[in-house]
Formats: sequence, C-alpha cells, structure tokens
Amino acid sequence: MPVLSNPRHERFAQGIAKGKSQHDAYIYAGYKGLTGAKNRDKDCRSNAGHLARTPQIAARIAELLERQAKRVDVTVDGLLVELNGMLMLAKRVKAPGAGVSAIVAKAKLLGLITDKVDTSVNFRKPARQPTAETQLSLDDWKAKFFPDDDSDRKGPVQ
Repeated sequence: MPVLSNPRHERFAQGIAKGKSQHDAYIYAGYKGLTGAKNRDKDCRSNAGHLARTPQIAARIAELLERQAKRVDVTVDGLLVELNGMLMLAKRVKAPGAGVSAIVAKAKLLGLITDKVDTSVNFRKPARQPTAETQLSLDDWKAKFFPDDDSDRKGPVQ
C-alpha cells in the first residue's frame, strides 16, 4: 500500500507503528481536541480510536508494522551464518583479505574484539582541608599534610 494521501493520516499511522499510543500518535500527527481544556483529552482519545479503525489507516498501520517486523528479524545468529558463507566464498576464490574481514566481523559481533577503550585512571589524594591548589607534587603534598613525617628516614618503621 502506498503512502496515505492525507499527511496527517500517514503521520498518525507512522506514530502508531513507532509504538506511540493512539492518543499520542493523534497529537503527533498534528490534531488537536476541542477548545475546552476539560473535554480536549477525552475528545482526542475518541477521535484517535475512530481514526485508527478507518480501513485505509488500519491497513497502512499493518503494513508499517509488518515491515518493521521484517527489519527486526535480523539477528546475530543470522549475521554469523551469512559471514560464514562469505568466509567460505573467500576461501574458494582465494581472497584472503575478504576472509580476514569476515573473521573480524564475526569476532566483533560475538564481542571478542572491542574498539579501543580509554582505561586511564586519575588518582587523587583527599585534602584534609579545602585548598585552592589543584596540583601538588608528592613532596609538597607530604609537607602540607604530614609535617611531622621524617622523610629522611629509610627502611621499615620499628
């Protein structure tokens, strides 16, 4: 079925296919309820229900939902089967580059290869009192927070 001729009807059908409620799809399509705030919500819900039951709109919603279901049918297992086929083809035609690409794609799908992740860690020493200094050397930090520490001492403490 082609796109509906009324743009609001088409947008309503697409809204429902995206998972919106009938009421939300009705507003998404640009419709407004009665001018009285008290009856507006009730009117929108009623009109949205009537609109959804219109034969052309119901057929369009069914078509969009069917198309969406086909798109969701792509799974990791299906992709692995396709990649295995491509790997076999690459081996038959002796194209090692294509075979390596298929193997790498399979490994990425299975989570065996991940993109580079930044794992750097910032260690911060807690301050006993608020300080405006943002960077202290280790010696400055020891002098400020451990003034009684004898840094000349060597070896284990007894």
